[in-house]
Amino acid sequence: MYCHDNIQRRVKEETSLIAERRDAMTKDGQIIDNFGILVMDEEYESMFRRLFAESGAEVMTAIPAMYVKNTPTDLTEVFNEFPDFSKDRDIALFLEMPAGFAPQYKKSIDILLQRFIIDYICYRWFETKSPDDAATFFARLRQTKEDILSLLNKRTGVFSRMPSFP
Repeated sequence: MYCHDNIQRRVKEETSLIAERRDAMTKDGQIIDNFGILVMDEEYESMFRRLFAESGAEVMTAIPAMYVKNTPTDLTEVFNEFPDFSKDRDIALFLEMPAGFAPQYKKSIDILLQRFIIDYICYRWFETKSPDDAATFFARLRQTKEDILSLLNKRTGVFSRMPSFP
């Protein structure tokens, strides 16, 4: 589960840290406040919701189809005690791991998927505001995607292969 509010708070924190370092001074001594320009806060709720939804779609490109399990919230309303499901507010992702998957990697995969969502939103946010920062987040996206695939393919035991014939 990737909660809208938690991701929004982390995106705000990430963009705030960048904005703090970007204040600049003009030739006549005025300080240009980039904080209001670069920070993605609650003022941009509709844009955040759109980018959050897009990030959910992008996450699906990072995960091989053989690991994706039917998500009850996509098919039927199974969880009645969570009203936000019906509003598509959060991202729910169920993965089915194969036999031999090392369970120690579950938390790491979860953290990487969360980082992927945050980096995607920041990348899209900075595309027009700060191309250099956007490039940094885009590079992180590619690396995170590779890391996710690497962890998904971790197994305990040995791999068996069909013999090859000459």
